[in-house]
Amino acid sequence: MDKESRKLKREVRKSENLIKRVVFKSIFVILALALQIAVFFALYTATGLAYQYRFFIYNLIRVVAIIYLLCRHDTAQYKIPWILFIMFIPVLGICVYVFWGNNRIRRRKQMEIKEIENNTNYLFDDSFEIDNKIKNNDKLVYNMLQYIQNITSYPVCGNVSSKYYDLGEKLFKDLIQDLKNAKKYIFMEFFIIDKGKLSDEVFDILKQKVKEGVEVKIIYDSFGCLGKFKKKMRDDLINSGIEVRVFNPLSVLINSYLNNRLHRKIIAIDGNISYTGGINLADEYANIKERFGHWKDVGIRFEGEVSWNFTLMFLRDLDFITKKGKIDYDKYKKVSREQIEKKEGKGIAIALSDGPNNRKNPIETIYMQIINTASDYVYITTPYFAISEPMLTSLLNASRSGVDIRIILPHIPDKKVVQMATRSYYEVLLSAGIKVYEYKPGFIHSKTFVSDDKLAVVGSANMDYRSMNLDYECISMIYKTGTELDVKQDFLNMISNCCIEVELKDWIRRPFLKKVFESILTAFSTMF
Repeated sequence: MDKESRKLKREVRKSENLIKRVVFKSIFVILALALQIAVFFALYTATGLAYQYRFFIYNLIRVVAIIYLLCRHDTAQYKIPWILFIMFIPVLGICVYVFWGNNRIRRRKQMEIKEIENNTNYLFDDSFEIDNKIKNNDKLVYNMLQYIQNITSYPVCGNVSSKYYDLGEKLFKDLIQDLKNAKKYIFMEFFIIDKGKLSDEVFDILKQKVKEGVEVKIIYDSFGCLGKFKKKMRDDLINSGIEVRVFNPLSVLINSYLNNRLHRKIIAIDGNISYTGGINLADEYANIKERFGHWKDVGIRFEGEVSWNFTLMFLRDLDFITKKGKIDYDKYKKVSREQIEKKEGKGIAIALSDGPNNRKNPIETIYMQIINTASDYVYITTPYFAISEPMLTSLLNASRSGVDIRIILPHIPDKKVVQMATRSYYEVLLSAGIKVYEYKPGFIHSKTFVSDDKLAVVGSANMDYRSMNLDYECISMIYKTGTELDVKQDFLNMISNCCIEVELKDWIRRPFLKKVFESILTAFSTMF
């Protein structure tokens, strides 16, 4: 085994014994609860002066914690549930907040990411001509794209060919062929990698490509792969010459940064071919095995300039993980440029990343801009729906202005509590004229927007607080490529063949206690 392989194995071992670490954190919560009970006991069994002192200290801790939350630059929607939690159960609330509630990453990590971005922005090609062409044809879209470029630095790309996949199994069929045809490098980044028929087939191809001289790198999220992407699998890949890196390894140390997960799905091949969407590398995403009924997921494949955006996303994540600053970005850019010059496409696309390091929340803002600028329709699919007040206001106002807003959500959930919080929005949505559907055959995991036959978004970001504020995400937005119509047709096919429409007159008749419970869950949805 060479020196680099041994080094990779040492780094991977840092994420070992994950189940033990989760058990530790569970024990921590239990101990915090026991401490809260002990504090209650000590407080209410005391008498006289001792009671007054203890009660004063108890309330002082509670007040200081609440003032700290009020002074933070977070939305009221995020602060209120934590304030209520700490107000009524202060000791447990403070402990859980320290462990799970801080939605900011440390300034040091923010600066690391910012430095990597600043040092690599020169690798983007100028999009001045494309911008001007859009400006002359569609000023609203031009303004939206200018916002994206100013906030994220990712450029608009022409020379793009795109293909939409309405099922994961269709995507993986093409992906396997692209992997076999790779000549220079293959980069893969997933939230979940699981042992199964699909991963075995992909890994066999990757091992063979390494033998052919192709550079192969994989990034995975430690929490998403908890109990799935096991040591034996990783060691086998590393011993085969594949570079395997873990994002944000779980640790026995109490660290709120553990709440920020790598939820991106990126596949980049030779700087010219790329994939993204809701898919992960696990059998259920290709319906090889069944979980929660039929698994509905989608993705998109690109050829052309926008694939460099995805390639650079991956390399930046790798740079952040390794902290070595030794990645030869120019080498990969050269390969990308050589490949892209051979391709021609229609329309434009932009691929961008978002995360807790960017407090401007570009993905959420893009979603709202699409809603606010739509003239005819906006069709949305998402597995989870727990949105901010500004996003909800945008949806309601657009519908009341005559825009056809439709949303497809799961009928069979993967998380029942989250579905109850999602369904608490139905009444206000339906009352405003928004049409809500549930995907009946199983679980819909796709995350798409399509509007006015000209704009579509496919990516990894859900319509919930976690995706908008806590996790590292990526999306692609396409404009007049023709693929937008495929996204729309998939949506219409689901409504016709696979969905049940939620009717307001039926929905308002559900039991009163259920309404109350759903509303409570909604109030605390930012904590999920």
